[in-house]
Amino acid sequence: MSETASPKSESDYPEIDPVKRRASRIKLLTILAVFAVPLILATIYLQVVRLSGGQVGDTSRGQLIKPAVPLTEFSLQASDEVLELESLYGIWTMLYMPEGECLDACRMSLYNMRQVRLALNQRMDRVQRVVLAESAEQLDEALQAEHLGLIVATGSPAEQAVLKDQVRAAESAMESSTGAIYLLDPFGNVMLRFPADLPPESMLKDIKHLLKVSRIG
Repeated sequence: MSETASPKSESDYPEIDPVKRRASRIKLLTILAVFAVPLILATIYLQVVRLSGGQVGDTSRGQLIKPAVPLTEFSLQASDEVLELESLYGIWTMLYMPEGECLDACRMSLYNMRQVRLALNQRMDRVQRVVLAESAEQLDEALQAEHLGLIVATGSPAEQAVLKDQVRAAESAMESSTGAIYLLDPFGNVMLRFPADLPPESMLKDIKHLLKVSRIG
């Protein structure tokens, strides 16, 4: 006849080392802080921006799109790759959608995007530049050669409209702005608009602030 095992008492379990327990708690809190604190700071920052009337810090900065508008699926051709919604995840994106021939204003916008990104120094890899070109000829090879790393996306009018219409809808409550540069966050949300006449220094300040308060992207 087999014996019935008696239930274990607290003394039968190994005692947990208080030092190890404390270390585990500190490690857990540290992990939570790494992810939570940047998000909290980013939220506070954006609330300050909203309370300032849509301006980031002062009247010379970018225009906040409120609320930020999440993009939905789209598909465009970019060199030998496909540019789609997932291409925007995990990285900040400067988006420019020039109309007509790329003349002085267009070339200056491309130049400003490049210089702003370079001025981010060690943070520059957290930002990508995307241009939605109306045709393959809008930005010639010589111009593209001046902007290494620039993602030039093209597609049929219908394919382009899928993205353009979403951006236009995001700024529908704002005054119209021709030749603006848009900032998309690492979740694919349209969140800031930089008018064509905004000094690049102001664009740089905005992006620096966002990268500083958020580790996302």
